[in-house]
Amino acid sequence: MTITVQQIQYTTDPLAWHALARALGLEQLPGGTAVWTEFAGDGVLAVHRVDATADERTEITVLVDSSTALDELERALLATGAAVRRTVLDDIGPLLVVDGPLPLTATVSASASVPGAALTTMPIWYGDDLTAPAALAEAAGLRRRLTSDSGVWADFTADGGGALALHRADQDGVELSFEYTGDLDALAARLTEAGYAPRIVDEAYNRTLRVARPDGPDLWVNGVQQDLYGYTRSS
Repeated sequence: MTITVQQIQYTTDPLAWHALARALGLEQLPGGTAVWTEFAGDGVLAVHRVDATADERTEITVLVDSSTALDELERALLATGAAVRRTVLDDIGPLLVVDGPLPLTATVSASASVPGAALTTMPIWYGDDLTAPAALAEAAGLRRRLTSDSGVWADFTADGGGALALHRADQDGVELSFEYTGDLDALAARLTEAGYAPRIVDEAYNRTLRVARPDGPDLWVNGVQQDLYGYTRSS
């Protein structure tokens, strides 16, 4: 079973998101429509048009490579005690909906992810307890990578591309973000040439590029973490 992480951005301004995705270096995949368009890096970004700003949000999706793999994934998720529903959508087919403890969907798709690309899709889930969501992520086939000794952060990678991060916080939510293995300064220059106004911030453990997104707060593109003090690397 090959797992790929896809983050879906629901937005009232899909064209602005398309432009930002291309400026970041993602490859626009063929077959997109005015409602749904996908972009490939290490993992997949999907942009979904909605009519109301109240419906704008980010969702986490796990893509698997066969219906047999989807059945295996369903059994693994149910074994964790997760709330899992199976439904069928006309334009997608079978879909698993996980309501908790880590909200996500899963479906069968021939992913066009490019594992090893410089830009990795990395949605971040926020919540007050990471234990059960982390167990669910591992049951879904994601590999634990970094865990903070404080229990505030854990992240995971997928063999088919993409990553997922869990961040302890008082309020639940999902945030769209990326990780970049290349030169952040060069990425900032490319964004500037495309008409954006990025800035790079030196964080405690890495550098982060922030750029205004079409809706909501800044988009964060995190550099690869080099300082592992206070963290445990699993893979």
